[in-house]
Amino acid sequence: MMQTNLYIDGMAGIVSSGHNGTLNAGEEPDYKTYIPDAGLRRRMSRLIKMGVTSSLMAIENSGEGVIDGIITGTGWGCLTDTEKFLVSIYENSERLLNPSSFIQSTSNTIGAQIALMLDSKHYNNTFVHGGSSFECALLDSSLLLSEGKKRLLVGGFDELTPTKSHLFSRMGVWKDFCCGEGAHFFVASASKSKQTIGKISAIEILSQETHEEEIVEKCSSFLNENGLKFGDLQIILNGIDNLAGCFENLNAALLNFKEECGEYPTSGAYALFRGLNLLSGENGKKHILIVNRYIADVFTFLLIEKV
Repeated sequence: MMQTNLYIDGMAGIVSSGHNGTLNAGEEPDYKTYIPDAGLRRRMSRLIKMGVTSSLMAIENSGEGVIDGIITGTGWGCLTDTEKFLVSIYENSERLLNPSSFIQSTSNTIGAQIALMLDSKHYNNTFVHGGSSFECALLDSSLLLSEGKKRLLVGGFDELTPTKSHLFSRMGVWKDFCCGEGAHFFVASASKSKQTIGKISAIEILSQETHEEEIVEKCSSFLNENGLKFGDLQIILNGIDNLAGCFENLNAALLNFKEECGEYPTSGAYALFRGLNLLSGENGKKHILIVNRYIADVFTFLLIEKV
């Protein structure tokens, strides 16, 4: 349960999606602008560059550079470097291994790299909780803000490598899901400011044992707890394709955000980014519900609000 609302003062993201395990690269910024050191940039995998750059862009968009903590979430971590290290173990018979790939393969690599670039010695934590990794990072941010922290950088990231895509294809995953990857970061604070885009007012994570036919009822209870009903929502951002028919019968607009970003563990970060952009439009209703699930993992709800 959230301890305090999360007011989002800045955000940025990079996302790619595709079909049958083949990505269509999305629009990416000029990494040299945010990572001017060519040597450092060359040592970074694509995901690390995506994560670091989107975090720096989010801070830039927030209008202020002071950060009291960095909280990240990832389902798979830095797969490219993990694969490089495993291949080197095999090819070199476990001898004379270059440690660089191992160092950069850990899930907290991006959070650590951001801290080094910002010279931040504050709280730094990474959640690797599968399909709820990003939502757990948000809950941790809420706790930190309730304890007196002022501004936090929170983000979610995952990548799709050729090896992962091939394995998922063999398992038949891409028959039911579009592939995707992305990195999105947000600057969260405990109070509203002139830069505030919107706020996260509630988060809920349901067990993976929950049946999909229960989700509409669970959504209704979640909204009731926050004094709302489906008719009060501007839109439902739905990441569970099987539920589209159920939600269409409700008095609310519907958008399947995974048709835009594809399937990956921290796609909830893209949904938040998309929802906050929708909130910036002129509309009488000021609440958006995000419903998500990564393949057969837990279900997550996010309620965001225009302020």
